[in-house]
Amino acid sequence: MSKGKRLRRRVVVAGAAIATLLCWCAFNPRQPVAKTPRLLNDAIAAPQLPCRDLPGANDTLVVVRTGSTELQERFSIHLSTTLRCYPNYLIFSDYEEVYQGEHIIDALESVDPEILANHADFALHRRLKNHGRAGLQPWELSGSDSQAIQWVGKAENPGWKLDKWKFLPMVNRTFYEYPDLKWYVFVEADTYILWSSLLTYLSALDHTKPHYTGSQMFIKGVIFAHGGSGFMVSKPAMQLVVDHYAAHKREIEEFTSGHWAGDCVLGKALVEAGVPFTDAWPIMQGDYPGIVPYARPDGRPIADPNKRVWCYPTVSYHHLSPDVVEELWEFEQHWITSRDTKRELGSFLRHTDMFKQYVMPRMSAAPRGDWDNESDNDEGNVDSVEACMAKCESNPDCKQYALHEGGTCMTRVDPRLGRAAKNISSGWLRDRMLQFERNMPPCGDEGWLM
Repeated sequence: MSKGKRLRRRVVVAGAAIATLLCWCAFNPRQPVAKTPRLLNDAIAAPQLPCRDLPGANDTLVVVRTGSTELQERFSIHLSTTLRCYPNYLIFSDYEEVYQGEHIIDALESVDPEILANHADFALHRRLKNHGRAGLQPWELSGSDSQAIQWVGKAENPGWKLDKWKFLPMVNRTFYEYPDLKWYVFVEADTYILWSSLLTYLSALDHTKPHYTGSQMFIKGVIFAHGGSGFMVSKPAMQLVVDHYAAHKREIEEFTSGHWAGDCVLGKALVEAGVPFTDAWPIMQGDYPGIVPYARPDGRPIADPNKRVWCYPTVSYHHLSPDVVEELWEFEQHWITSRDTKRELGSFLRHTDMFKQYVMPRMSAAPRGDWDNESDNDEGNVDSVEACMAKCESNPDCKQYALHEGGTCMTRVDPRLGRAAKNISSGWLRDRMLQFERNMPPCGDEGWLM
């Protein structure tokens, strides 16, 4: 046989083998879909980052849950910040695509075909299949949440209707993609995880036992971890809930259809699968550092109002704008460098550190325009921000003030940084803020396991 014929024969045989392998993979649903190369990470000399190669990182997978309506607005910032820290991660949405070099997995692909084709919740999903994100309407795109919807969701938003269906299929797909890691961490696109602190927290838990931990929530007696605050699941717990999902998929989908919160649906499945829940509040927070109640409870439903947030370690924040995600990421890189966390696994941030090092420097001495610092005591109307400041100064306990449009002056006795808001000017009495910090009672033995 000639050399040319032998070469052609090898090509044919190799091609047939590849075709056979591709067909086998396509019809074997337990096999992971080939991942798109992580072009962004490959292009960056990531090991130079302080957050890379921390103890426990290689045993941990971070799963980001996002949606087509928020991909550009909220997810993009993670490409240049948080995802550069994680050795292992997956990204789930309601539409499969390659976005800026990252493979976005459709979390809904394994939902019952009849539901995908006909259920009203999937109208957006069907449109995405036909037109991609180009078919989205401007009003469907997600900007920053308003205060009114932060704790009750957005039940009429098309993306929110789909979101509740993602949780269990996402967990199921995650475990088949990465079945041999110790920990699985689930976050949203507007969540920030303090990576170094998270790994320290996980090191305090036994990964060989079923664990499901996060910020505790209840809906009609069902206990679950708040999805936006982030939650962690150990490998044994993942195995239990994936097996439970396989055995009860139809019932779970029926329950999901009548519910509004996917994190609650997942929590119910985990508990029914025999996985105990561990409350991680106040380690896991449902808002960003400028809203955390450092001095006293603020009326939100929490598991234990007697816990002093100030003293506990901190791991996560939620409802973050992209610029705050970037700020926190840069803040954490500097902090890791200063503490040499790679060698000091026990080194972690507490809420008191976040207040002193992140919040306090942003409380300007001069009034800040278009900013609401959540001052809550009505002092009546005044004609200037200086007059509002004088009202605060006349009360020895007052630490901050805000002048609203129309002249209403508000003051507050415990500190809040707040967030951007139109037609409000806010200020802080810096000397009293420093005194507040100095006067906080010493912390006790508050730690990871409470």
